Amino acid sequence: MEHSSDVMVDSTEASDLDKEELPHELLCLIPPYEGKTVLELGAGIGRFTGELAQKAGEVIALDFIESAIHKNESVNGHYKNVKFMCADVTSPDLKIADGSIDLIFSNWLLMYLSDKEVELIAERMLGWVKPGGYIFFRESCFHQSGDNKRKSNPIHYREPRFYTKVFKQCQTGEASGKSFELSMVGFKCIGDYVNNKKNQNQICWIWQKVSLENDKTFQRFLDNVQYTSSGILLYERVFGEGYNSTGGFETTKEFVAMMDLKPGQKVLDVGCGIGGGDFYMAENFDVHVVGIDLSVNMISLALERAIGLKCSVEFEVADCNTKTYPDNSFDVIYSRDTFLHVQDKPALFKKFFKWLKPGGKVLITDYCRIADTPSLEFQEYMVRRRYDLHGVQAYGKMLKEAGFEDVIADDRTDQFVQVLRRELAKVEKEKEEYINDFSEEDYNGIVRVWTAKLRKTLSGEQKWGLFIANKKSNL
Repeated sequence: MEHSSDVMVDSTEASDLDKEELPHELLCLIPPYEGKTVLELGAGIGRFTGELAQKAGEVIALDFIESAIHKNESVNGHYKNVKFMCADVTSPDLKIADGSIDLIFSNWLLMYLSDKEVELIAERMLGWVKPGGYIFFRESCFHQSGDNKRKSNPIHYREPRFYTKVFKQCQTGEASGKSFELSMVGFKCIGDYVNNKKNQNQICWIWQKVSLENDKTFQRFLDNVQYTSSGILLYERVFGEGYNSTGGFETTKEFVAMMDLKPGQKVLDVGCGIGGGDFYMAENFDVHVVGIDLSVNMISLALERAIGLKCSVEFEVADCNTKTYPDNSFDVIYSRDTFLHVQDKPALFKKFFKWLKPGGKVLITDYCRIADTPSLEFQEYMVRRRYDLHGVQAYGKMLKEAGFEDVIADDRTDQFVQVLRRELAKVEKEKEEYINDFSEEDYNGIVRVWTAKLRKTLSGEQKWGLFIANKKSNL
């Protein structure tokens, strides 16, 4: 390890921005640690140490540069719950008891380590943290944040998927006989960097140590079954570059036009996929977009696509069912073909109503079903895909009951059929390209899925709805 995370920063501008974000965002993202034991890795001169000490039961501030630790102690030594350690986090001589830490916190540390060192420290972190405890880290990815030129740059500007893969693969067995792994709780780009610099390269992760037997999450189903990395690219080929929802850019352009976006507004895209719609809104309407999706694979690809675009879009892996935002946070909430997975839509729509500003608007497209009881075959299909589908008018009623006014529940099934036919014809026309770029099995799978959707829709059992609703203005 060559440098402390506090000794090297990307630029003076990045350093100033880090000071600005300190009380606002980064520490607000950390899981609750009041009265807990916190291990701060790469603590440096103590930019975060004092803040952590104000709530934690104990803080272990560790850095391998002696002068940095001395500076940290001179600034934060009055906190009696802080222990200052000069040690190399990669050293085998570092002694931290397994299962002794509630929260591990690091800021700009892993990017100074080699790939092998990152793999080593990930395994050590998993051992150090208690079952149910958390690991939080923030890194610069893709490229540096500022414009300082250096003859020698020890920083590894990795793709986020590297860190995700390394920590996701960590497993450990304990004396109790139980095996543990790390489950992703959060993964997002830092909003202050997006707001101030239109830069999505500052990314943080939150992991929780969980029993191997208990981590059977819907997120795992999505990333391992429905939205694998290769599967996303395959679907993108059908929908068009940047899109993973019905009609791609064509329907996005049509529906976004209905929202009457104004410069400076804030949009929440729930189920943002790989970000095509978010980039379109930010670049063409000068709005700030927050895109959330439960799929780690989707958000990883969206972040990669954001690099170099310089648009005001931030992405986060988040479950809309458990995510919270302050009341009156957004001007518009937008979602495309996402809530088919949500079991308690009334509760979610009530949250949307609170998140919207007075006068705000929600626009949703989603899979629906026949109003009458569907056939046994269609019910089995919903169970297999983990879908919760409703009739178009029943869907609109849920929005009204959540408090929305001027609710439009529009049956767009005819449009859905046209889009499906057009997409299927395109796939069949480009058969050789699909087989060459993916595989014959992938090609046959797409044809089979699209044909089945057409059959279900033409039978009248599957529907597609467009829903627009307003939150009453205070004026």
